Amino acid sequence: MRRKTGAPDMDERSTPGMSGLCGWLGSAVGEGDAKGVLTAMTDGLYDFPGSQTQADYGAGYGLSAKGNRACISVFDDGSIAAAIEGYPRWLDAELGALADREGNAAALAAAYKRLGRDALQQVMGGWALAIIDKERQTALIAIDRLGIRPLCFARPGSGRGVVFGTTTDSIMAHPEITGSLSHQAIFDYMFFTRSPAPGTIFQEVTKLLPGQCLWYENGEAKTSTYWRVDYSDDHRSQDELSEELMAVMRRAMARATTGRDFETTGSFLSGGIDSSTVTGLLAEQSGRTSKSFGVGFDSVEHNEMGYARITAKHYGVEHLEYYVTPADIVDFIPKIADIYDEPYGNSSAVAAYYCAKMARGHGIGLLLAGDGGDELFAGNERYADQKIFEAYGYIPRWLRSGVLEPILMNLPGGDRVMPLRKARSYIRRAKVPLPDRLESYNYYNEVALTDCFMPAVADNIDQQNPYHLLRMHYDDSGAASSLDSMLYLDVRTTLADDDLRKVEQTTALAGIAVRYPLLDEEVLSFSAKIPPAMKLEGRKLRSFFKYAVRNFLPPETLTKSKHGFGLPFGLWLKTDPGMQALAYDNLASLKKRDIFQPAFLDSAIETHRSGHSSFHGELIWVLMLLELWFQKHQDRSRVASAA
Repeated sequence: MRRKTGAPDMDERSTPGMSGLCGWLGSAVGEGDAKGVLTAMTDGLYDFPGSQTQADYGAGYGLSAKGNRACISVFDDGSIAAAIEGYPRWLDAELGALADREGNAAALAAAYKRLGRDALQQVMGGWALAIIDKERQTALIAIDRLGIRPLCFARPGSGRGVVFGTTTDSIMAHPEITGSLSHQAIFDYMFFTRSPAPGTIFQEVTKLLPGQCLWYENGEAKTSTYWRVDYSDDHRSQDELSEELMAVMRRAMARATTGRDFETTGSFLSGGIDSSTVTGLLAEQSGRTSKSFGVGFDSVEHNEMGYARITAKHYGVEHLEYYVTPADIVDFIPKIADIYDEPYGNSSAVAAYYCAKMARGHGIGLLLAGDGGDELFAGNERYADQKIFEAYGYIPRWLRSGVLEPILMNLPGGDRVMPLRKARSYIRRAKVPLPDRLESYNYYNEVALTDCFMPAVADNIDQQNPYHLLRMHYDDSGAASSLDSMLYLDVRTTLADDDLRKVEQTTALAGIAVRYPLLDEEVLSFSAKIPPAMKLEGRKLRSFFKYAVRNFLPPETLTKSKHGFGLPFGLWLKTDPGMQALAYDNLASLKKRDIFQPAFLDSAIETHRSGHSSFHGELIWVLMLLELWFQKHQDRSRVASAA
């Protein structure tokens, strides 16, 4: 184990990062302008040094992919143009062999010719794709089942055709897409600290959801879900299911490391259950020659490196650590706005980046991440909390509404007496249905829009829209239990909109590829068959998963309390001059945009200074990142247009 403070030595520009694709079918762009438009759109994809481009264009269409050559493929046989980016895996052996010989796009075109839209069922892994049938003038675009790779689309103002791209920037480069900023999206970003699908920061642009595709034909574009999680209980014994889970995870690890050199493959290791499981599985596959990497902070509340060392010692792997400093944060903050095409406010991106950067500096080309375990196997505290509130519903209705509520809610002075105040709070939350209850304590439930936003902005905001999004996913789960419905909701939102975006972009910036063994389709499908009462026994988080890995993980890991991976930004902002200058200057610039009430921005700073370091520090972070996004994307695009 090595501990370092200060930036790791590495050339972060030496390895290409994340890939992307873009294109259109049927717009008013003429054949003579197609090359220029496609070039502009490709420039709007992720721009990492060393990236290569493959392009195909002609009358009425354009198609391009950009990134690491191993992750992009474009094919055209005269009638079908196809592009795919990411790391697809083919179920059909013949398609896999064709992909090895001629590229993944050739395999995609062959699958489409044979199966039509059902070709999507043959592609596993993390990917985004586009297929243009030039003869029939149809287009199919889609993303993988988990939403690991994003894809957006828009309809040209002319009403003809469809424009698509991995980033909103690439779509904005198309001459028929105007790109009006969405005030609703700004509010949704503040509510969730991310830009939730299917919306984007632009009114005209829509994101595909995980497992979703878009079909364009005869001037119409329709989205549909080609795959969803099947929640159906397997009633075998816990021992039988546990044994199978270990076998399933070992197969997933084998797939994640196929063709990889273990000397250049490592794992994120925070010390939690998921990263420890992935580290152990990798050590097992590699014969204990792999390395693990962890990031800590010099703050007891934000550091659990001790557990990471226990895991590394248990599996006999070399563990390396990096401790993030305030100077690191100041250096990285502007990069966040560079690598995200929409506002993104998850501060744990800092830790992910420096961990990946350290790994790259030690010769690692692929990192394995433990994302997904909480959302598949019930590891978040809010899942257990809901059992407490759902218990209220077991009390007979007449007793609740006729006795308890009239007494408890109407007793004089009830808000001043702690037991009564807690009882009232419990009843209020218990009466809120899922999934709305999950956001009961959200700050924006309690404030008037006009206290935060300027009137012209507030008029364009539906304060209930975040709840519409939550209900859309929750109700779409098809699950019989509230727990499985919550898990499905988090797979489609917390993972796809937030955690995967965090890891994908930060590792790409560091020049490293990333895979998620716990998000392998076989693991996901298996997790959906575990009965809810087994996944979450009483209020014991991850009860089934812990039972399954009881003889695999270190005992200390199994018994530790769940720890977040938060950044002590609010704490450090109180004392660090560089951090203060960056934050306060950006909030001052944000004030000039006439989006937020000046008093709201001033209050965030003053309340943080007066002692509320955690919440208001996070609020300042989210506002600062929004302003930096404006500077990097909106302001820069205006300058380019004027030029």
